Amino acid sequence: MNSASAFRFPHFLLAIFLSLSATPALADTYVCAGDSIGVFADDAGLGSQPIRTITGPTAGVAECYAIALDNLHGELWVTTQSTVRVFPARANGDAAPLRTITGADLFATGIAVDVEADEVYVGTPGGSIFVFARTGNGSPTPLRVIQGSQTTLGTVIGIFIDRVNNELYAVNYGGSVVVFDRTANGNVAPLRPFTTSTNPFGLVVDARANEVFLATGTGYVRAFDRSGAALRTIDGTSSGLTQTAGLALRRDGILLVGNQYRSATVPDAVFGFPRTQNGNASSIIDINFAAPLSRVSWGVATSQAYACGEGQTTSYCLFRTGFE
Repeated sequence: MNSASAFRFPHFLLAIFLSLSATPALADTYVCAGDSIGVFADDAGLGSQPIRTITGPTAGVAECYAIALDNLHGELWVTTQSTVRVFPARANGDAAPLRTITGADLFATGIAVDVEADEVYVGTPGGSIFVFARTGNGSPTPLRVIQGSQTTLGTVIGIFIDRVNNELYAVNYGGSVVVFDRTANGNVAPLRPFTTSTNPFGLVVDARANEVFLATGTGYVRAFDRSGAALRTIDGTSSGLTQTAGLALRRDGILLVGNQYRSATVPDAVFGFPRTQNGNASSIIDINFAAPLSRVSWGVATSQAYACGEGQTTSYCLFRTGFE
């Protein structure tokens, strides 16, 4: 036996090395506001300037609604009404997208990336969820479409994929959250209605704790168990929350909350709270970002989310490699 064949690098260690080295380490908070994406250092404070801004005619970030960050592939997904645009996570300035998904029926408002299945979910205000291949470009044929009267979908403003429980959460801006099987297709009824709210917006699942966080579109964020029973509420004057929008959960247990002021004088903000926060308390992270006034914050994403995308997913996703 020669020396080259005497040692074989364990496949699982090689897989970790490849998946971690394929993409530069990120440490940023991404905020979707108006015609730009502001990127802030995770230790940014009040009055901080973005370390990068994605904006301009080539970037085409117009009326941005939602964003999703794929840490595994180093890609940032942005919904811009008539398109879904994919940028390098480190993009800056008037950067051209890597890929663009468009279509006659595609008015994109919500988005989530399933890196395990190599799929992207796109929600629309017409009551549909389109599922495309993650590498789709142009006008690809959807892999699946969830739509029809039985789905109870309305304006789908938020989407979250819970890989641990194999479920898909959809936030209807009109006032409800529903849960489907992750691979649902066609005119199917949800597994369960989850909750109702005035104008729900962002949603994130903490599958380890079996908890779900919902931005209500008003001055508070509520935590539920997976059956929809209310557990805790972050609210009150000390919280600074007035109109909650995008949510993201960091690995260190900090819940990031995008807050809209819809003001010509007060810039929108991102506040951070411990995930166990309850009641009226001040945030521990405050970012007033320099977005155009009255161009309100919608989506929020963090590079400190779990390795396979925002929220908790199956641990083996760390072992994805290019040779699978």
